[in-house]
Amino acid sequence: MTLYSVLGMGLLFVGGVLMVNGLWLHGHGADRDVAVFNLLVGVITFLIVLWWGFGGAASEGTPFNAAGTMLFSFTYLWLGVNAHRGIEDQRSFGWYCAFVAVVALPTGYLVLQTGDLGLSLLWWIWAVLWAAFFVLLALNRDEYTAPIASFTGIVGAITAIAGYLMAAGFWPWA
Repeated sequence: MTLYSVLGMGLLFVGGVLMVNGLWLHGHGADRDVAVFNLLVGVITFLIVLWWGFGGAASEGTPFNAAGTMLFSFTYLWLGVNAHRGIEDQRSFGWYCAFVAVVALPTGYLVLQTGDLGLSLLWWIWAVLWAAFFVLLALNRDEYTAPIASFTGIVGAITAIAGYLMAAGFWPWA
């Protein structure tokens, strides 16, 4: 499997879970239902991390690819466990989101150096989204819940489309 086909498979599910999480932030859906999808996506992306980080040359991935994907894996595993347990206080998770946002900014630049403008733009959009999660969760700025929920859904749709294009072999920068 090529790097982009594996990445696309993961991003298709990441996009789906972002759309569901956006709806959840809007108050649609139960915590335990959302937990199942977040845990599934966390496991899928973690398996990709293992393949890229430890799968040898056949995986076409690198430890850099694995590290970036692990940011997502840990996000969805942590969120899934919190949702399943009904955890109300998400401040620690919010601080993790700040870390993801900070790492995503230079990652977008490094990916741009490979010539993949689309994936670079995705990294920068994700950086903004995770920064928004930091504001919402770590800083407890509940007044921003509705716009962040809507932005989450939009980013989810963009991510799912990009993932689908990658998995199907139609990503223009591959």
